[in-house]
Amino acid sequence: MMSRYYKLLSSSERINYLKLLYFSIIIAALSYFYLFASTTTSLADAKNVSNSTEINTLFETADTLYSQKKYNEAIKYYDKILAINISEIDALNHKGLSLWELHKYNESLQYFDQILAINSSDVKALNNKGLALLGLQKNEEAIHYFDQVLSINASDVYALINKGGALLALQKNEEAIHYFDQVLSINASDVYAINNKAEALAEMGRNEEAISVIEKAAIDNPKDEYLQSTMAFILANMGKDDEARAYYEKALKINSNLTEILYEQELDVFNKVMGNKITE
Repeated sequence: MMSRYYKLLSSSERINYLKLLYFSIIIAALSYFYLFASTTTSLADAKNVSNSTEINTLFETADTLYSQKKYNEAIKYYDKILAINISEIDALNHKGLSLWELHKYNESLQYFDQILAINSSDVKALNNKGLALLGLQKNEEAIHYFDQVLSINASDVYALINKGGALLALQKNEEAIHYFDQVLSINASDVYAINNKAEALAEMGRNEEAISVIEKAAIDNPKDEYLQSTMAFILANMGKDDEARAYYEKALKINSNLTEILYEQELDVFNKVMGNKITE
């Protein structure tokens, strides 16, 4: 039987061995940590990819429902997105807009405020908060937010139109026209600016100018209820009730709830021309 051979380590050899063992343990630990970190990162990345895919799918459904004006249903899907990521900017913005479309202006404000808490210079949220304030008839406050947008981008069409709309609501028609003209210098075919400029002119009694501004746009956009009803409003102001009635009837065919979008003065004219009746 062969005897085992043991070699005793000298003190120097033992120290070197311990050093080698120590460094081996460190290397092994670092390797394990790197492997663990890589695995954790990979799992996190996989989860992020999964969440991103799910969010994109939810957005497709939500945005489709929004475009179909099914706002309550759209909100359910934006809520699902926010359950995955509470700070998802687009979901916050679109949920706020859905509530705005439902005339729930106070509720919509909180979602625009959440975005502004994340980024105080978010142009969409500033514009949309202004719109919500317009819905609450807080026109001066709304202008403050549109001005913030214009301080970031003086050519922001949405802020220019919306500030003009707020001034129009405050019966500052000349000032309002100044902003609509700025938009038309950027895009001469902008129907919002055309419509609102014509309305401002009509409210000042400048009906011939108003007609010259809006007539072509009303003909070119026969399915725009705002253009058709504003055209009717101007014609009625000119005493052309029969022509006005024809345009109101066009507008009603586009939107049977037309009276809900008319301002008080426009509603009075509508009732006068239509005899307080909604035509078929």
